[in-house]
Amino acid sequence: MAETLFQKDVRIRSVTTLGHSVAHALNDPVRIRILEILSHKQMPAEEIVKVLSNSGHKRAITTIRHHLDTLKNAGLIEAAKMVEVRGAVMKYYAPTLRAFSFDKPDLEKHAKLVDDIGTKLLKIMKGVIEDKKFIAAFAGKEACNQCKGDHYREYSALELLNAALAKAMQRKEYVEMVTGKEQPK
Repeated sequence: MAETLFQKDVRIRSVTTLGHSVAHALNDPVRIRILEILSHKQMPAEEIVKVLSNSGHKRAITTIRHHLDTLKNAGLIEAAKMVEVRGAVMKYYAPTLRAFSFDKPDLEKHAKLVDDIGTKLLKIMKGVIEDKKFIAAFAGKEACNQCKGDHYREYSALELLNAALAKAMQRKEYVEMVTGKEQPK
């Protein structure tokens, strides 16, 4: 019989919903940097090359176009504007995902706040998961092979909350709150 040398309870501390193409697209630090750059301003590939080069990521325009295609195919960026320049079309890109590449903050110091917000979110999630129209949208989806649970419904509820968070972050009040600057009307 084997003797247990180490054991502890490991808790989930973060949730991310990623499909395969998104995970692949985010598997390159330059692509994450591109998402960060685009979160400040729509840019064409040529301008992205300059900004990357200034921050120590010197890459050829063809490489950046490949990265942009990968991000676009994963749904993480979209062409936001097209401008005719000397007979050619220049595409400006904007992100559909806000990426941050900071070290994770120590939230243990804020356990009470995390718990309070978690309690409020639980009530919201309960309402989403018990919504009959929401449940009906997932009828016939396959159950998990491991535990027979309905993880697709759980995943979809988290995606719904994620979309709502993203929408809130785009509101004028949020932008003014984090920047300290009043937004033009």
